[in-house]
Parts: sequence; C-alpha cells; structure tokens
Amino acid sequence: MNEPPAQRIGRIGKIVAAVVATAALLGVLWLGWGTNPWGVSQPVSVRIAKDMTGRQIADELVARGVIHHAGVFRAALLLSGAGRELQEGTYRLHTNMSPMAAIAELKTGKEEGVRVVIPEGFTVRQTARALAAAKITTEAEFLAAAQAADLPADMRSSVPTDFAAEGFIFPDTCEFVVPTPAAEIVRRMQDELSARLTPERRAQIAAAGYSVHEFITLASLVEKEAKFPEDRPLIAAVFRKRLAIGMPLQSCASIQYILGEPKPLLSIADTQIPSAYNTYLHPGLPPGPIAAPGLAAMDAVLQAPPTEYLYFVADAEGHHHFATTYEEHEANIRRVTADAAS
Repeated sequence: MNEPPAQRIGRIGKIVAAVVATAALLGVLWLGWGTNPWGVSQPVSVRIAKDMTGRQIADELVARGVIHHAGVFRAALLLSGAGRELQEGTYRLHTNMSPMAAIAELKTGKEEGVRVVIPEGFTVRQTARALAAAKITTEAEFLAAAQAADLPADMRSSVPTDFAAEGFIFPDTCEFVVPTPAAEIVRRMQDELSARLTPERRAQIAAAGYSVHEFITLASLVEKEAKFPEDRPLIAAVFRKRLAIGMPLQSCASIQYILGEPKPLLSIADTQIPSAYNTYLHPGLPPGPIAAPGLAAMDAVLQAPPTEYLYFVADAEGHHHFATTYEEHEANIRRVTADAAS
C-alpha cells in the first residue's frame, strides 16, 4: 500500500528531528563532559594573551594537549556565550580536559603564573638559575631540557654544542605556573624567538648570507661584547668584515663562555684553551650561540654599517675603541690600560 505523501513527509520530518535531537544531546554531553575520556591527565601551563581570538585560544589549547578538537571548543564558546568572558593570564590547566571544563577555568581570570626576568645576554646556565630561584623548575631539569631541545631545522647546529637551545630561547619577562615542566619552558621560549624572527627579518638574514643558526650565533657574540647600544653596530660590522675576509673573530666573549664565569681580565693562556668555542684558535663562528641575543643585537647584525675597522678594545667603563690597523689597535690598548691605571 502506498504511503500518502503528507504522511511520508511527516515521518521523514520526525526522523530528522530525532537525529537532530540525538546529535544535540550528544553535543551537550560532549561539551559538558568534565571527566577525562582520553587517558592520563597531566598539568600544563597555558598563557592566554589579551588580544587572542577564540580561534587562537582553541589552537593553543589543542597544541598544548588541553583539548583535542579546536572546532568543538569554538562551538562550545558559541553555544555557551562565553566568547567574551575568557580572561587573559597564565593558567595551570590539564591535558585531556573537556572544552567546557577548559572554558570554565579560562573565565575565572585566576592567574597562577610567576614572573621571571630573563635578560638579554643570559646563557642557558644563567636562565636555569633564574628559573630555579623562582621555583618554576630545577637547574638540572632545565639544563637537561635545553640540551635535548628539538629545534627547527634552521636553528640546529651541524656540530656538537654545549646546549642545543643555547641562544634560541628568547630573553624576556616570562610567566609560568609553579612548577612547569622544563621541556615546556624551553618550547615556549623558543616559540617566542620564532615569533620575533618575522618573515621580514628572515628575509634580511637570508639577504645577508646567513642561516638562522649563523645569524643568532653572530648576534649572541655582539650581545655579549657590547655594553652600550651605540657600540653594537660597529662591533657587528667588525665581526662581519672579519668573517668575510676569513680573519679569526678573536672574541673575548667566546673565551668567557668557555670559562663559564666572568673573568675581569683574560690572559694569553685563556685564549689558548682548546675548545671549539675558542674564536682565537678557530676561524669563523663558534659551533653555536654563546647567549640569548635580544632584538637590538639582532638588528645590529642586520644593520651593520660598512667599515674598515678590524679591531676594537673596551675601556674600563665598557666603551669600545675601534681601529683599522693592528698598530692603531695596540695604541688604543695602551691608552685604555693607562687610563685604567690612573
């Protein structure tokens, strides 16, 4: 017996309504699921910036393993009307949270972060001590994470270095919850450096003839040599010129890195220390950066002016005196030494 059209349409409508209702119910259950359906949950630190969009927050939560589906999170924001209620801050969340549970935490505005300042020119070891002092992680854990860091290909050294992450963790005022896994700290600081290496800056690096690894290594030498901003461009220019003509860089900063602790006055013996980082013994750049350079040091490398200078020496206050010939350099050294003794 044929079913009347009106009755058939009504039956199909009921089926569609049932399917929609079931999907909606499953969606509600999914979005409101506060338990952990995917396995073991681990604490994770998440930083939500003031200007982040819902899409960016969703992507960050997925990247950190807090949630599994960015689209579901965005739908939860829409359905709950919480899109404008999320607060900036550093949160201690957990992996494998439900979208609604994550939203509930991000609406509280309860920051659990501890701020720590990592100045320009800090080494991995100095950074480890600063983080340990703030009780964010331990020195040993951070040093191990810095050595085992999995960096992008253009930031890796082709030869062994003391720490893979040396120079590639951006110096900044950072905020982390206590405690935060050391590997996560390294990742976040490395991500910050990647963000600062904008397409424009990367294009300049390539135009200058350097890889990203070489560029950061050179910028780290400039960072450690220069005490005053006005000296950075000329120091960078001298280093670039020496590299171009195959002359050893002879950077005292590289020797200080080998020594590990600041030494007021280097000796001839110090410059003979057998190390791949010794730029007195080995021409070219060291195996990797010797510290974390700031943007000013990076820009100094990119904006280094043409120069005939090949030498420089610092006086007692840290101001540098530049020379074209070795004879002029020796005269500068005598003058600086005499001024320091007077």
